[in-house]
Amino acid sequence: MATIESMTKAEFINLLDNYFAEPDKRVKMTMDQVKKLAEKLNEKVNIPLVKETKEERIFVKIILKIDTFLYDNMPNEFYELWKDSHNGIDDDEAKRLIKRLSKLANKKIDIPYIPEAIEGFVFRFVIGILVNAARRGWNFDAANAAADQMNEKNAKEVDDTMLESMVL
Repeated sequence: MATIESMTKAEFINLLDNYFAEPDKRVKMTMDQVKKLAEKLNEKVNIPLVKETKEERIFVKIILKIDTFLYDNMPNEFYELWKDSHNGIDDDEAKRLIKRLSKLANKKIDIPYIPEAIEGFVFRFVIGILVNAARRGWNFDAANAAADQMNEKNAKEVDDTMLESMVL
């Protein structure tokens, strides 16, 4: 990728187009990644009064909200780190980002149909996987697999330390 000084006009316009993308294009996760995360959340979280099959659909929508939030609050270049395991952020930066982005997401996104404790867990869990995917030597599948090691039975009991333990 070109440096700012050597960017052509077309490259600069492409940069702006990505930054100012329309809402329906403000998604960086693939549908396969969204589905995998929705399935994983469905295993770990129970939404009161909702059937299992509908829970996954709700989680898809929540994950898309989180992806859009990250698109709005992180440089698009951050997402490129998911595809390149040779570059990426270090463990300390991953822990810091998980904590900061989760708190910010919880302030900016309200999901009134799930309890606040579960909402907080969902934000930290999804953001934890996505930030870990951007770590040096990692990718989405590795971060997703690390999340399987979390054995919590109740999302209310999950705290930052447990989620940071995903950073191995």
